[in-house]
Amino acid sequence: MSKHSGRTLLIRSLLLAAAVGLSGCAAGPHLVPENRRNVIDRAVVEYPNQMILTPYIGGLTSPCAVAFETDDPEYKGSVVVAEAGVDGDPRVFGFKPDGTQFWIYPKHTQIPFLSNLYFRIYGPIGGMVVDKGKIYVSHRDKYGMGVITQFDYNGAHNTVVADLPAQGDYGVTDLAINPLTGRLFFGVGAATNSGVVGLDNWEEGWVDDHPEVSDHPLYDIKLNGYRFTTINPKGGLFGGDDIANTGPFQKFGASRQVRIPKSPVGKPTAAIYSVNIEGGDLRVEAHGIRLPRGLVFNEFGNLFATDNGMEMRGTRPVKDDPDSVLRVPLGAQIWYGWPDYTADLQPVSNQKFQPPQTMIIATGYPEIAPIVDRESSGLVPAERSQLLYGVFPALSGAAKMAIVGDMADDAYKPYRGNLIVALSGDRAPFANNNQKLVGPQGYAVKRVNLDTKQVSDFVQNTKRLPQSMIRHSDADAMERPIDAKFGPDGALYIVDYGQMIMKHGQEQVEPKTGKIYRLAPLNPTTRPSSSQ
Repeated sequence: MSKHSGRTLLIRSLLLAAAVGLSGCAAGPHLVPENRRNVIDRAVVEYPNQMILTPYIGGLTSPCAVAFETDDPEYKGSVVVAEAGVDGDPRVFGFKPDGTQFWIYPKHTQIPFLSNLYFRIYGPIGGMVVDKGKIYVSHRDKYGMGVITQFDYNGAHNTVVADLPAQGDYGVTDLAINPLTGRLFFGVGAATNSGVVGLDNWEEGWVDDHPEVSDHPLYDIKLNGYRFTTINPKGGLFGGDDIANTGPFQKFGASRQVRIPKSPVGKPTAAIYSVNIEGGDLRVEAHGIRLPRGLVFNEFGNLFATDNGMEMRGTRPVKDDPDSVLRVPLGAQIWYGWPDYTADLQPVSNQKFQPPQTMIIATGYPEIAPIVDRESSGLVPAERSQLLYGVFPALSGAAKMAIVGDMADDAYKPYRGNLIVALSGDRAPFANNNQKLVGPQGYAVKRVNLDTKQVSDFVQNTKRLPQSMIRHSDADAMERPIDAKFGPDGALYIVDYGQMIMKHGQEQVEPKTGKIYRLAPLNPTTRPSSSQ
């Protein structure tokens, strides 16, 4: 997560304004001309038979979501793209079917400094969905709190929900609309990696900005009494003790509480919520999900979510916690176990999740154990056999996804009802505390059969590496797939985040390396319908 002072943001905006003025629009987002949409060779990227993969949009900077307008007469058939704004200013724009570009945010100019004098959103954007001529975007406000804003194509905007707990590691994530009720669903990530504010959070920068922040549970809970010892980055003559003791669900340096009260405003971290699409009637649908990064409904109104497992970093590092796909029964408020269960719903105390002892012994404990007294807190573990639908390797970066709908074209029929999941890749060396990885994780698009719960390859580079790590790199290879959605034409559109490295706990993106690919039937038999 990137934090910037107001002065830094102003400087970035002025520099971007100057860059736009000097270079014009050509260097930025652009539709790839049809005569240059060459079919990508399967020697570079593997993808299913009877389909073709082509570049569609280029010149993007940290694109994180794609959606399509199917209702508004003027914009019908348009593609809408969100750029996260991780290392700058978020942007939302699109292209009409005739190739005309339009801006949703910032609205009247590509110069954010001038556009945002009266209304401004702050990154990173977590998700976006388009419905009935409205664009819904999740983001932060100037105080770091989570917000969902509704935009229209004329420049108007409306707040759907605000003041969500987003000042820690993760903010508001993906958005999805229940096709049966029309309610808007969204995720809120955890404030910390595994329940304890630690030195990794200082490295990310948010503890200095928001020293009171910690995770908040949905219900009152009782702890097992663990107090984790670390260096105090502000220790010294005027900053307090050199050593800090921090308890779970408490701010850095606080450890006296054994009973943690529920969120006083009914807004826990690590949860999935729903809200009336115009605002109001906020509900918590599930909790104890560390990072519900992607959400999608199938045609029957069943909700599925990707969850990113705990990383091997910070005061309570967890080894090899995988990413997963979970089913989320509506209205049940199921506890999925975080921070004492992994993303695939196993006890974190299992030996296979224990990090090297040298990483944790300084905190005062030789192993990772449950920090919540589950029985006294009235928490019931989630039923693994009923709720776990797919598992990916640890640090894969399971992100946004799509459901293969009832499509008439023969090329998609074998995958009907399957999930298509984008894996954006690992965040090494930060996410694994500089420990050696078996190999780069993720960087692909996978298919999950919801009947068999089997995960299969769908679209991936032949060398199983991101483009930036391939010697003599081919420009057509993927870097970090982060979203996948079906368009009204029945093609699958894959959002590639572009090149990103982790430096001092911060994401640093390479501008204009993001792309969108189009995976379409080789010989369409009919005009298919699809479900996002």
